[in-house]
Amino acid sequence: MPMIVDPSAPQITPPTTLTSPDGFLTAVVDEQWAGVYLGVDYKSPADTARNLALNPSAEVDLSNTVTLGASITRSRITTDARFGTACVELTHTGAAAQAGQLWLMPEQGPGTTLRISIWVKVVSGTPTPGYIALRHGTDAPIQIPLSAVPAAGNWTRLDASYTLGPAETADRFGIALNGASGVVWRADAAMCDPSTELHPYVDGAQPGCVWDGTPHASTSRRLTSAQPWQDVRKVHITRQDPGAAEAVGVRSGDLAWAVEGVGQAYDHEAPLGVAVVYSARPQYADGSWGETSSLGLVVPAPAPAASRDLWLKSLDEPGLSMRVMYGPDQGTTSEGRQETADRTGTPYMAVAYDTAAAPAESVQVDVLAEDIEQFRRLIRAGVLLAQVRPGYQKPDRFFVPGTVGEKATGKLGVTGGYTVTFDIVPIERPAAAGQPMRAPAWSYDALAAAFATYDAVTASYATYAALATNGAVT
Repeated sequence: MPMIVDPSAPQITPPTTLTSPDGFLTAVVDEQWAGVYLGVDYKSPADTARNLALNPSAEVDLSNTVTLGASITRSRITTDARFGTACVELTHTGAAAQAGQLWLMPEQGPGTTLRISIWVKVVSGTPTPGYIALRHGTDAPIQIPLSAVPAAGNWTRLDASYTLGPAETADRFGIALNGASGVVWRADAAMCDPSTELHPYVDGAQPGCVWDGTPHASTSRRLTSAQPWQDVRKVHITRQDPGAAEAVGVRSGDLAWAVEGVGQAYDHEAPLGVAVVYSARPQYADGSWGETSSLGLVVPAPAPAASRDLWLKSLDEPGLSMRVMYGPDQGTTSEGRQETADRTGTPYMAVAYDTAAAPAESVQVDVLAEDIEQFRRLIRAGVLLAQVRPGYQKPDRFFVPGTVGEKATGKLGVTGGYTVTFDIVPIERPAAAGQPMRAPAWSYDALAAAFATYDAVTASYATYAALATNGAVT
């Protein structure tokens, strides 16, 4: 069951979204709570490639394009093209100078990595390398030098990658070649992709691609393979851990409902600091199953220098989960399960044995004074999960605390913290099947307090996945 965020909870700034190769499954590592937001969208999957250029191929006119540099003229021609039926022909009209064309795009902000590519064909003259450009308005362009220009008569794709710096923005990109009067060259299929990869050219007229708005005047995308999202009812989300014999169901995705082909889950049980693989498989209205989508990621473990190095997580209330300081290692004990009997005529006993009990441990943790109230709620929150970084060589353990001892380390806990002792006696992982969506500080109970009307809800969240994850998965 999806949940709505408690407005009093700390807001989360999600990191980069990871996407499966087919574009259907996405994941966002929630470092604040050492969990993972998972989203499945069979209706509008993540793009395999996107072109930010509003008019990338001059198929209709030269709108949303401008010249770059001086002493150059442009015209739209339909006698030649790399894609479609038209391209831009550029003619240098003065002394040798770097000049060319810019394509307009939505403004891109600091930290964005852009892969720029433009198909170029030299018609006459001998231009020399210029640069690929990023620019904001009429500001000085960011120049990415070219190492060569194509041989005359051949369409060649020139490309570059650039990450905008802390104070850099761009709302157009383009290319300039160095040429004197009489140099003529053509440009077509301009593409600016917010990606590190050089994808095949995209515009909405290409097979498998769509325009995001008006054709030849908007951004465009290449879609993933078709999926009958109308028939998807549920999605089964699993996690494969290193060394595990088989994948386990994610607690809120085993199964998760898919509304209009969109489902989501939250997992805060993944082992820390190691690579895991998430997979999602749709179930259709007739009970049949579709193809599996998968991606890999790592949920960061506490750094070796971190003092709070033990995660204690509540399965039922993830928002209570917290990191505490793991005290002196008390070691573990593993009880043997044996029945013995004396045997007549021999000094040796008969022994019947079973699998030994999982290693138990007496644990001592230090809790800051400002965290003790949350810790008290956490330690009595039912089934807990204890996790440490891989270097400690201790497996993840599910347990229900028994006796808990608490002692202030300062004056009544005001000037210091608390030392808390309890036993971790491992139990099997509670069954995940049929469990509702649970994410930190999320609940439908907060809906009425956060929003006066349902219209206010729909106005605040563009998609069902965003509603269910407060924007962590869009």
